[in-house]
Amino acid sequence: SERAVIIHGNVNGRRLSSKALEEEIQKAVSNGARYLQIIADGQHGIGGRIFLRNEKIKIVVEGPIGQRLGSMGMFGTEIIAKGSVSDDVGWLNCGAKITVLGDVSNGAFNAAAQGILYVQGGGGARCDTMTKYNPRFEPPQSWYFRDVGDSFAEFKAGGIAVVCGVNPRNPKNILGYRPCVGMVGGLIYFRGQIEGYSERDVKLLELSEQDWLWLKANLRKFLCEIDRESYYEELTRSISDWYKLVPLTPAERRAKKSFK
Repeated sequence: SERAVIIHGNVNGRRLSSKALEEEIQKAVSNGARYLQIIADGQHGIGGRIFLRNEKIKIVVEGPIGQRLGSMGMFGTEIIAKGSVSDDVGWLNCGAKITVLGDVSNGAFNAAAQGILYVQGGGGARCDTMTKYNPRFEPPQSWYFRDVGDSFAEFKAGGIAVVCGVNPRNPKNILGYRPCVGMVGGLIYFRGQIEGYSERDVKLLELSEQDWLWLKANLRKFLCEIDRESYYEELTRSISDWYKLVPLTPAERRAKKSFK
């Protein structure tokens, strides 16, 4: 059976350093724990770099969560944050599934290569920058229930991002200021209004039937994980509520170059 362990980031009023907390986590895992409950106190990098061959581990984190939650998270690791998180959640994700029951701050899913990020709220600035895709694995996925901040998907080179646009902070612009600068790979599905995007890098398209089938199937999983299933009908009401942003092909890029 799964051995469950509770680890406190603050013991008798003394806060453990991020390094000490990491050592506690690794020790518990090597002693056979496969369900960890962590009461954090602002520590960084919780839940990353857990190497288990063909085994699964679940980590539930509550309390104030520091930066880089689940950074370099591995396949088989599932992390649930019971509340909002700090910067760079899922940084360099290598396969972990991370669910945030709150908002994510700046830089969420930076340079992620595999794995999934589910966000019950919205994202800060520079989310989904420099994500990549290795054809040997499924592309990374990031899902935002509300909206995202400025410079979204900058230099994005792979993976699928979905922004649902439910109760956004800025209903006129759910992707923030100048998304997709330097984006060369991957794609973004979004629902709601935007105020422009980097036209030198991406183009705006309607969804194909194949896009719609993928989105409907995967939306159900997402909404289930973030406890928002009641929104399924609203979000799948019509294919015409949604759009996608995809990178220009090299040929399209060359045609757009303005020669000085």
